[in-house]
Amino acid sequence: MPHTELNSKAEFDQALQTSGKYVLIYAYEGTVNPKADEYAEKFAATTAAYKVDVSKHEAAKAYFNVTKVPTVVVYKDGKEVKKAEGVDQAGMEEVASILS
Repeated sequence: MPHTELNSKAEFDQALQTSGKYVLIYAYEGTVNPKADEYAEKFAATTAAYKVDVSKHEAAKAYFNVTKVPTVVVYKDGKEVKKAEGVDQAGMEEVASILS
């Protein structure tokens, strides 16, 4: 499984403390787009990929400031470096350019 599922605020906090890699949070509702899993595998060397179903975890919407799904948020050393809301192909390419 390319993304690690996040289920609590403690897990959110722990994920953001990952050092030496980018941290990608994929916020979704229901199902994960197969393209998202492809990207998680493609950038596994530089990125720790996580996913959170915001329909099950309302607190995650506020925590990651998600207003539209799917949303991808990329962090480095605990700081947000990129957010792509309502991710489309262009948004994924922008995220990919950071993770490469």
